[in-house]
Amino acid sequence: MPEPTGAPRPTAFDWRIYADATLAGLSALLPLPLVDLMFEAYFRRRMPGAIARARARPLAEGAGGRLGRGDGRSLSLVGCLALPLLVVRYVVKKLWRKVVYVFAIADAASQVSAYWHRAYLLDHLVRAGHLAPEVDWPRAARVFEAVLRETDTGPLVGLARQTVASTHRVLRLLVRAKRHGAADQADSLTAILRSHWDAAEASLLRVAVRYNEAYLRSLELDPPVVATRPDAPYCAPEEAP
Repeated sequence: MPEPTGAPRPTAFDWRIYADATLAGLSALLPLPLVDLMFEAYFRRRMPGAIARARARPLAEGAGGRLGRGDGRSLSLVGCLALPLLVVRYVVKKLWRKVVYVFAIADAASQVSAYWHRAYLLDHLVRAGHLAPEVDWPRAARVFEAVLRETDTGPLVGLARQTVASTHRVLRLLVRAKRHGAADQADSLTAILRSHWDAAEASLLRVAVRYNEAYLRSLELDPPVVATRPDAPYCAPEEAP
């Protein structure tokens, strides 16, 4: 099967791909420390499975859990001894941002934009078959994580800010989406991203291009081991049609 060397192709807008991502980003508006993280984690974990179902593509066992995790940068940069200080800093920052709501808007807009990029790249991996069973999905996950860490999500902050500003009663929205499904309950948030999709995808395509380039570099630096046992086939991922 061919490797992902071709340029990523534009896609038609599908709100199911971005519903959970948008809600994960909007959790930053909640004025309740730790509750916002709970909702963010819930919708982030849903993203891989929801996108795979929307595309009717298989998802390897374990891939959803790996790609639904956060980046964990806070604990990796400081030791466990600094955890109490991090908690205090987090709570103070969150409470202050909720008092000064304009800061919360900016925080949420940045987070929504970042999650849109995450959703687009997840969709790219799903459509390309990089997360299917019997392919080297852990390699794809490593490249995915590295590319996201280096991605500038600023170009979509303007659209994200408009989406955030149009959102009301965030807690009620998140609770209903958790109970009844993100795509249906958050459909009212689709208008802004849908109406600017062509311009938005021009920015989102760049993250897919960088992924393709990084994936090929990983194959060169660490070539896959082709299985020789008939019960353990290796199947190289293919580019999405």
